[in-house]
Amino acid sequence: NKRVIKHIGSKSYGIQFLLKGIYVQGGKFYLHTELSNKSNVPFHIDFVNFKVVDKKVAKRTVVQEKAMTPLRIYKPLDEIGGNTTDQNVFLLDQFTITDDKVLIIEIFEKNGGRHQVLQVENSDLVHAKLINDMHLKIN
Repeated sequence: NKRVIKHIGSKSYGIQFLLKGIYVQGGKFYLHTELSNKSNVPFHIDFVNFKVVDKKVAKRTVVQEKAMTPLRIYKPLDEIGGNTTDQNVFLLDQFTITDDKVLIIEIFEKNGGRHQVLQVENSDLVHAKLINDMHLKIN
């Protein structure tokens, strides 16, 4: 629950989206996120996007995007009420990216414009913490 990564986050319109930690175990990345709503208006989540894009795009060049879908989400994303905070964990297949690309995590609001974007670089992925003692409940 401790915030391991302190430099990745976005904050605008009373919404704060943080990446608290990147963990790796068994060929999978666990991305621990936190979404805080400091306004009185609820934040209805439409969808979350994961994609790998070029860091810098020169004029007249083709933008290459590789969309990624999370294998699992800890809990369903629907709404963050006014003045509340919620945490979630996204499970992605293990991957690495070149230094000129970044992983973009976007969270979009339904019928609104308070979108939040996080940029994760390859150095952050390479320094993911290894999970050794993970206790899973498999039904």
